[in-house]
Amino acid sequence: MTKTEFLIGRVGLEFGDDFYPDDLPEDWRFDHYSSLFKALALPVDTDEDLEHIFEAIHDDLGDYFELVLVVEESVLNDAAQLKQLLASLQEYQENYTLWCHVTSQPKPASLKLIESNKVCLQSLVTLKSTLNQCKVLGQTIYYTNTPVLLLSDLTELESISQELLSTMAGLPRATIICASTVGDSLNHMQSISALVNSE
Repeated sequence: MTKTEFLIGRVGLEFGDDFYPDDLPEDWRFDHYSSLFKALALPVDTDEDLEHIFEAIHDDLGDYFELVLVVEESVLNDAAQLKQLLASLQEYQENYTLWCHVTSQPKPASLKLIESNKVCLQSLVTLKSTLNQCKVLGQTIYYTNTPVLLLSDLTELESISQELLSTMAGLPRATIICASTVGDSLNHMQSISALVNSE
């Protein structure tokens, strides 16, 4: 059986602890972060320098890093807004996965628009979809390339890591994103990354 590679990361580059060196320029935060972690989620309308991040992924990180751009369900279901958003990101299409938490069946026009992108939908409800599917923790992840599971916090990941290992076993790769972190974020995330990748 293929060993699953877990890419662990978090939402955003803001850390409440001493994650970044004091003298690190703000526009170097992604470079520091990506030297330690293999995934990052950002809102698609982030204030971060996406162009710099895309270029770093393309030039240096390649297949070893997962950038997840989170889009709101309302945007996903607004074909005009979604089309404009995808057009603005088209140049970097291979360097990110578009992710959305969905509560109901997306509109057919929206699914048509995203079909040529790397995409991942996470849902508690069953969807009609031709995307790959993976069930984990009572949710279904619908994805093109890599399943991306977004969790509320690191303590949740600690308590369910064994279930994740068994339900995602056999997949070449899976990405786990923690929406918030508590305590010593750096040590916490690194220990969990080591745990899930040691099996």
